[in-house]
Amino acid sequence: MKKLKYVFWLLLIAFFGVIIYQNWYYVTTVNDNLKLNLFVYNKPIPPLTNGAIIAICVGVGVLITMLFYLASRYEAYRAKKTIKALRKSMEESNKSVSELKQEVELLKGGSPAPPADPSEGQESTTPDNASAEQAPS
Repeated sequence: MKKLKYVFWLLLIAFFGVIIYQNWYYVTTVNDNLKLNLFVYNKPIPPLTNGAIIAICVGVGVLITMLFYLASRYEAYRAKKTIKALRKSMEESNKSVSELKQEVELLKGGSPAPPADPSEGQESTTPDNASAEQAPS
C-alpha cells in the first residue's frame, strides 16, 4: 500500500509539473501589481509573477491544513493520555476490590479466593453470577 501511495503522489507531482511546463509563459509573466489597502499601509506590493502568487497561495493553504491537522493530533494525544490514566485507575480499583473480597472471605472463615488476574479483562457481575459465587451459609 505504501508503494501505491508513493506512485500516486509521484504521478500527481508529475501531472502538475507537466501543467507548469506547458504553461510556462503564463507562470512567468507579470500581469498586474497586487494592491493591498489596509487604510494604514497603502503601498503597492512589488510585482510578482503568476507562479509566485500561486506558490504563495498553495503555501498558505498547506500551512492552514497543517495547523488543523496538528490541532486534531493534539486532541488525540490528550484523549490517549486521559484513557491511559483512567485505565490505570481502573486497574488499581480492581486490585483493591479483589483484595477486599479476599479479606471478606477470610473474615467469613472460608478459604481465601485466588487473586483475580488483571490480564483476563473485565468480568461483569450479574445477579446470577453473584448468587453463584456466594457460599451457602
